[in-house]
Amino acid sequence: MFRGQDQTLRERIDLHLNEAPTLKTPVLIAGLPDSGRVAKIVLDQLVKTLKATPLGYLYSDYLPPRLLLKPDGTADLMKHEIFYWINKDSGPDLVLYTGDAQPILPEGAFRLSEAVVKLAEKLGVETVVTVGAFITGKIAEHPQVYGAASELVLVKELEELGVKIIDSGAVTWMNGLIPGLAKVRNLKGLFLSGETSGFMIDPRAAMIILRVLVRKLGLQIDMTELEGQAKEIETALKQSGDKDSDSAGSSEYIG
Repeated sequence: MFRGQDQTLRERIDLHLNEAPTLKTPVLIAGLPDSGRVAKIVLDQLVKTLKATPLGYLYSDYLPPRLLLKPDGTADLMKHEIFYWINKDSGPDLVLYTGDAQPILPEGAFRLSEAVVKLAEKLGVETVVTVGAFITGKIAEHPQVYGAASELVLVKELEELGVKIIDSGAVTWMNGLIPGLAKVRNLKGLFLSGETSGFMIDPRAAMIILRVLVRKLGLQIDMTELEGQAKEIETALKQSGDKDSDSAGSSEYIG
């Protein structure tokens, strides 16, 4: 096992990596907790259903100063985790990056995003995808996936997948910085976001992002559990009569 700090990542990032296998045209998919926990749900679902193998983790004082208490009584500092998955078919292998929280300061968002992109380069990744929430402030009956990319050819690919292109605004924190820094280092970068109200944990938004990833990367993912959770949300909304509510306005936020 490799343990230690890359001098270029500063001492404030403590990275622990297992020996990585040779990966076939790997694609990195990253997502850190955001509104509705959309990104975290997507990554947790990928790790779980693909039975991805742990590659490593990192601790950092850029993360919130909290000790997480677990159901079995143990405790751990907040951390980010890295997994990999070997595709036995013709598609790309995957590197999956997620964690307990976003960094608390802009400097931390930049430094941790730099660490992710440098790790991607070391693993031979050429395409980086991040996922997140497209917050509208209201509940959509038929939520859509919105996206952006580092180059026009990728924008066209997203459009062909039915993704609505984001042509203004900004994507915040690591879910935006990772593909941005990837472009600076001549990697391909994409961002996919699921439409959500921002009021609640939203498995529906995560599910529609996963459907796009399945089509783009040729994955086989069991989404039965997630679809069940999405239906529960829809049922609750119908019963409460909130589906058509727009009382919170329609301002958009991406992250």
